[in-house]
Amino acid sequence: MNIDDYFPASLTKPHALNVKRIKSNLESWFSIDKYMALRARLLAIEFLRLLKRRASYKHLSEITGVSQSVLCRYVRGSIVPSFSQSINILASLASAINIDNIIKRFLEKEQSIVIDLSRLLKDPYLVKIIAFILLAELAGKKIDKIVVGSPTVLPIATIISLELGSNIVLVKRRKYPNVSYYEEVIVRSMKDVETLYVDRDMISRRDNIVIITDLVITGRTLRALLNIAARARAVVTDVIAIVAIGTEWRKRVGKSIVYLSHIEKPMF
Repeated sequence: MNIDDYFPASLTKPHALNVKRIKSNLESWFSIDKYMALRARLLAIEFLRLLKRRASYKHLSEITGVSQSVLCRYVRGSIVPSFSQSINILASLASAINIDNIIKRFLEKEQSIVIDLSRLLKDPYLVKIIAFILLAELAGKKIDKIVVGSPTVLPIATIISLELGSNIVLVKRRKYPNVSYYEEVIVRSMKDVETLYVDRDMISRRDNIVIITDLVITGRTLRALLNIAARARAVVTDVIAIVAIGTEWRKRVGKSIVYLSHIEKPMF
């Protein structure tokens, strides 16, 4: 899949209220000290350079409200945007990208009964874009650990963890000797039983954690991870899925989920 073919169509005029909300998140996070303020200014340039590969200056100008000539100077590194301008650029771009459209068009093109997001997330630029969008949602929150429910989203979680200064906890499907685990068994059918393992020393009492996974369909895996977090007495601040399918998971999970794309039922 080449997202260059339709990426510009997935950049839309951001909603003012959404931009305002994300601005508040980013300002509270990046105004901690001078280093973080500088990081926000450089991050805005990085985000612009990332999107400039697939969008025109005219399009980016319409989204951010910054003139094309100034955006060009930002991208080239001739000047660095101010802190307030950087927050505006980051919030506007994060709100403007329609990831839902990109994901659904990918799935339509794949026409497979098995949803394999690793094929979508092989594009490092898209991985970075998704990470930026999620970072805009999580910025300003105290997050100690990021629990990764699937290896597919590990690159996204890594980028977010570097920005937030959080540790990564990778959920395992097998255990190793001499390691103490939290274990949770998932029974999908009589012949389909899986056990999830999380190192006990990786999650501590009162840790603020975010759970990130690729897909949520039945909610059994997320329910198991929430049970592990409860046993560890950790606080789950957010649960994030790249794609949510159907509604069966809602009752089982019992907690709101942030998802980037929702599909009512399998497309094929």
